[in-house]
Formats: sequence, C-alpha cells, structure tokens
Amino acid sequence: MLIEGVWHENLVRFPVEKRARASYEMMCDLAPDWRMISYLIDALEIEDFDPNLRDAADRDMAQNLAAMVVPEGNATRRNFFTALREEVLAPAIAACIEAKRLADDAYRASRMAIDTQQKEELNAFALGRRANHHLNVSARAALEANRLCEIARGQCRALTLVEMHEPWVPFDAREAGAWLVEAAKPAKAVGGAETRPDAAWGTRTVQAAPTRRAPESLASVATRGRLGCR
Repeated sequence: MLIEGVWHENLVRFPVEKRARASYEMMCDLAPDWRMISYLIDALEIEDFDPNLRDAADRDMAQNLAAMVVPEGNATRRNFFTALREEVLAPAIAACIEAKRLADDAYRASRMAIDTQQKEELNAFALGRRANHHLNVSARAALEANRLCEIARGQCRALTLVEMHEPWVPFDAREAGAWLVEAAKPAKAVGGAETRPDAAWGTRTVQAAPTRRAPESLASVATRGRLGCR
C-alpha cells in the first residue's frame, strides 16, 4: 500500500478487513484503482476485457431475485439481504486482499532489484527477473480483483433496489448522471409541495415538510442510479 509522501517501510496499516464483516464500503476501499486497471489492460494487451460485466451481473441478480421467495418481515427481510450481500461481496474482498498482498511483494522485490543494480552486484540480473515475475503476478491479481468487484457492484445494485421495494431497471449512465446533477440542486417549492428529481421516473412532486429537508445521501443517489465506487 503506497501513500504519497509516506515511506512505505514506515507505514503500518491495520488490516480491518480481516476482522470486520464484509460490506460494500469495505470493498470500495480495497478495490484496485480504475486508472491502474486501465493502464494494465493496455500494457498487458488484454483482449477479453468485458466493460459490461457490472451491468450483466446486475441483470442476472435481478432475475435470480425475481425467482426467489423474499421474506416480508422487517427483521427477517433485513437479515436475508444482509446475508446475500455478504455472500456476494466475500469473493471480491478476498481477491482485493490477495491483490494487495501480491502488490506489496512486488514492491519489495522491485526495491531489492533496484538497490542491487545500483550497487552492481552479481545477482542483479536474477533479482531483476524475480521482480518482473512478481510484478506480472501482481498485475494479474489486480485484474482478477477488479473483475470480481465489478460483478459484486452489479449484484449489489440489484439487491439494494429489491430490498428497498424499488422496481429494477437497467442502469442508464446518462440518466443517472443527469439525476446526480439535479439532486445536488436545492429543492424547488411548487405550491405546498417540493419538486425533486428521481433517477427512475424523472421529476416528481412530494409534499413539503414544515422545515427545510436535508439533501439526500450519496447512498440514496447511488441506489437510484448505479452503485459504484470509482
């Protein structure tokens, strides 16, 4: 794990993901940076990369949920979706943890190879090949972690919509982006009601509260559009 301005050898990170329960926020914190993934796709000349993996997982999960008998009681329903969400997130989080471990190994191997080359030691070539091997393994692990995270993001979107009794609709990037912009604007008063944006059905009017409403949370915004952490 590298943080700008901090020496890697002096950085101690408590692996909270090994103690805490799997959550969407944890996966977002651990997921590989998309800029790095984009670079690896070009550098390794990956031809079978699927940019629609998240949307396909979203659709498949929605179809699976439609065939399930979902509990109706509040506590039972909450436990049902919590267990499903943890089951969906567990493989992605495990892959991210492994990718980070391999990235640290690659970093240490690279530092050792560079130090050896600068000192012109006899084993510099061998350590360089070892470092390249670690870098390739780390890159493949990062790509696999990203693949599993994309699947989990799509599945979590479908889970959240069904849990909130919302109808599932395919993700529309343009519509969701426009709604995010509108959601950031203050609510407009229309008579005795407020006009508020809605990602699924456009603008809708709701009865205004006596006091000013707090802005909707980003979690609500993401649920209406696409759950994501990029």
